Amino acid sequence: MKNAYMKKLCFLILILFGFGCSKEKELIKGKLEDFVSSEVSFERDAETGYMGFLGTVNYQSKEVVYTEWNGLFEFYDSKTGRKLGIFQIPKEGPMSLKGGISAAKAFNRSVLIATNFLGNTQVYKGDSLFTSFKLDMSHLDASGYFSMPMRGNALHQISDREYELTVDPFNFMSFRTGEDGLDLNFGAWIAKFDEEGNWICKTDFKAPYDESYVNSSLSGKMVRMVEDGKSWAMFSYSDSLFQIENCKVVERLKLPSVTPIIYYPEKYVGDKNGGSWERPDNGALNTGLVHDQFSGLNVRMTLIKQVKPNPEVIDPRQRMFLDENTYLLLIYDQEWNLRGELEINYSTGTRFENIFSTSEGLFINKPEQKSEDEYEFYKIDLSRFGDN
Repeated sequence: MKNAYMKKLCFLILILFGFGCSKEKELIKGKLEDFVSSEVSFERDAETGYMGFLGTVNYQSKEVVYTEWNGLFEFYDSKTGRKLGIFQIPKEGPMSLKGGISAAKAFNRSVLIATNFLGNTQVYKGDSLFTSFKLDMSHLDASGYFSMPMRGNALHQISDREYELTVDPFNFMSFRTGEDGLDLNFGAWIAKFDEEGNWICKTDFKAPYDESYVNSSLSGKMVRMVEDGKSWAMFSYSDSLFQIENCKVVERLKLPSVTPIIYYPEKYVGDKNGGSWERPDNGALNTGLVHDQFSGLNVRMTLIKQVKPNPEVIDPRQRMFLDENTYLLLIYDQEWNLRGELEINYSTGTRFENIFSTSEGLFINKPEQKSEDEYEFYKIDLSRFGDN
């Protein structure tokens, strides 16, 4: 009887142990190209060069991906890559934005928002101007200088009528005065406003840097992600991830990685008459945060290595196509546990430009482009990195 009881007890323990082990997900590492499920091409006009995709929205009752450049929005079918339409914010007239466009973005419900450094802001709904207002930019306390992040990181929608504005307080002219480019006491990185132009709140947290980063031009940049009303922010030179709620940091995580990710600040090379910021080849740089709609997983894009074939070329515009860059796609579950790391290389003559998600999966631009008439993307199925 005792032996039978012990056998049942051991069997129960084995079952429980098996269930416990089954929850452990094996970390997957490899080359990103090995996880491509298909490829998609987007139409490119003969006069179109760079296409900066800012994400996926429901526009005019259809899922679309879109680009924006100087107030020109171009909308593409997320499945076929066909262009569906455009919307140009006028340069002049009552629908134009006084003072020019510093940041513009599309959101669901066919809403477009454009703003600038003066605080002039306009909300478009459909093809019509819905409202105009002026944000008081002195509210940001940016010591008289700020810029707005690129790649769609400046504007985000938190709810139907509430938005977040992200700023970069680094002063690019500091090399002429000998002052620090970044004030380490700055805290108003993100501010929330409504459709009537009222500031609701602003953040007050410090960047996770020491004095060695005060003159690095990328130290003030943040990558952002807003999903289902949850707001996330990450600095270019840090593994720290901040969750923002009503302008308060409600959670701060250190995102894990298996591959060593080491950050080195840029150094300014030149004098007060001109120069450039040079980043060490082996220094890492966070470039994107994306929520993959298809799998429900979160993705972080990080540059981990840069090789300069000709170190004498220091002009970043010329070097853009000369450098060889290696990126790491880090995949996390909804609790930001690491599930995988995929590496992709952009050799000389190519560059990483776009990463976005649709209901079909995660898209990233291919290093090699065969034709000038189309823009080719890898579609990555991340479902195998999830719980199933």
